[in-house]
Amino acid sequence: MEKITREQFLDRLQNSWLPFPGRFYTLSALDQAAFLKKQGYARLGDLLGHIIAWWQDGVSFIEAARGDPSLPLPEIEVNAFNAAAVARFTHLSDAELVQVYETQRQVMVSMLNSLTAAELERDNINTRLYYEIISHWAEHELNAPKE
Repeated sequence: MEKITREQFLDRLQNSWLPFPGRFYTLSALDQAAFLKKQGYARLGDLLGHIIAWWQDGVSFIEAARGDPSLPLPEIEVNAFNAAAVARFTHLSDAELVQVYETQRQVMVSMLNSLTAAELERDNINTRLYYEIISHWAEHELNAPKE
């Protein structure tokens, strides 16, 4: 896999993930329901909780990998992880989860900016960032409505 640059990661965090909740709220109620159904979530908060949990896990892994360059990517049972993520955040409202989401997005930006060039080049770190920021967006993409 080709290495992703810091600028590419930051661009996706700023120009795709930052406006994500706002874009969702510009959809009609019918389109919101269709998007959530396609994503497999009952409410926006469940989807955001899923994203937050993956980003938190990614940050934890990257912090550990900074100290251990040979740390392998973990094997994660995705369905179990996603179910636990939704359950963990179910007590929060959608509005509260939008705030937690934005805080975690900012953590991702800060962490990215704190990585040295050498750390960012490491396969384990670059690959995990790719999964969390680039590949994950492809799964949940919500672009601005066409005018």
